[in-house]
Amino acid sequence: MVTKIKVLKEYESEGKHLLIGLPGMGRVGYASVNYILERMGGDLVAELYSTTFPSQLVVNRRGISTLFTGRLYEVNNFLIFTGETQPQNPDGQHEICVELLNHVVSRGSPASLIATAAYVVPEYSDSRRVFVAGNDEGLLNELGNLGGNILEEGVITGVNGIIVGWASYYGIRSAVMLGETWSTIVEFNEVDYRAVKSVVDLLKSYLKIKIPTEDLLSQAEIVESRIKAALSQVSKLMGRGAERRESREIM
Repeated sequence: MVTKIKVLKEYESEGKHLLIGLPGMGRVGYASVNYILERMGGDLVAELYSTTFPSQLVVNRRGISTLFTGRLYEVNNFLIFTGETQPQNPDGQHEICVELLNHVVSRGSPASLIATAAYVVPEYSDSRRVFVAGNDEGLLNELGNLGGNILEEGVITGVNGIIVGWASYYGIRSAVMLGETWSTIVEFNEVDYRAVKSVVDLLKSYLKIKIPTEDLLSQAEIVESRIKAALSQVSKLMGRGAERRESREIM
């Protein structure tokens, strides 16, 4: 495996928070950090290339072609690492965690690392809790006081989870925020914007930043209405099928 990081603009990581958000279930982590990036803007300071990413060349409408990469942005007093994909095998996931953290700590000691991900539940609820787990009791207490719910047990897979473990090796206070996500949204391969809002709101409190998040509820309602309409249609079709079977049996 080969992983390389290309520096586009010099930066320092000393005393800055590092946010992690790569695609996962419900795309909660990815959408959360990218929402902050879109709202606040930022400078692209580095790109991570890796043979652990899918072996595909992505071509846009103008014919411009690129590999899948991870991207590191500098935004005010924190950094954001994101990308359109993550390695699908454990070795690749561990490798990009190590290479990213090697790169970041070479430019100073981050104040903390916060990863973002999803916590999938079967029941729908208008309110979405945010569960937190991490390597530092003080950080978890701080997030708990801001509204996070301590995750008492479980396993968190993928880069958004294991990078918290690797942060321990580098001596970085770290936690993962898991937005409660409706399982049906995951099954429909949609973004759970209601969970995204909950995660972003907790990040806002922790980072002490001010950005509006009300529009995420509007996007959530659009997605949920579309899913509920599809479920209703399926239910009707199943009902009609049952009626036809019953009719044949009577005949």
